Amino acid sequence: MAAQGKEHAGKDPVSDKCEERNPFTETREEDVTDEHGEREPFAEKDEHRGANTKKPEDTAEDLTAKRKRMKMDKACSKTKNKSKSALRKKQLKRQKRDYIHSLKLLNVLEEYITDEQKEEEEEEGEEEELIKIFQEQQKRWQQYRSVRRERLKEMKLLRDQFLKTLENFEDLCDRVFSDEDSELDN
Repeated sequence: MAAQGKEHAGKDPVSDKCEERNPFTETREEDVTDEHGEREPFAEKDEHRGANTKKPEDTAEDLTAKRKRMKMDKACSKTKNKSKSALRKKQLKRQKRDYIHSLKLLNVLEEYITDEQKEEEEEEGEEEELIKIFQEQQKRWQQYRSVRRERLKEMKLLRDQFLKTLENFEDLCDRVFSDEDSELDN
């Protein structure tokens, strides 16, 4: 191992697959060419600061890709807007339908209530008529009973008078018969 470490001493440090590579200790041939101006100077710093260091072809490709994304976004937003408007239309139709059904139900309920009120008034009228008829019948019945009582009283008086006159007649007959019997006996 020591021999292998000496063999790589000038080129690359020995690295394990699990170890991270240290860019400061590594020396590559590319690093040497970068220092001679083949690479843009301070490219790494520009990337961190946000300056555009890309080639014009790259920006054209980026712009076309950006345009494609914008077109797709626009198409997606159109379909999204269409679906939203369709959903709104459907909701409005549903609300309108519900409103119309509510109005119809309200009308039916109002008709039902007015019909019930009319029926109640008619029943009250019928009840009033029945009450009037019943009261008239009660009055007639009371009149009939009072007339009947009066007749019964008169009949009682007449009966009492008849019984008295009958008794008087019997007494009279008894006296007449007794007077005749006494005359006959005499």
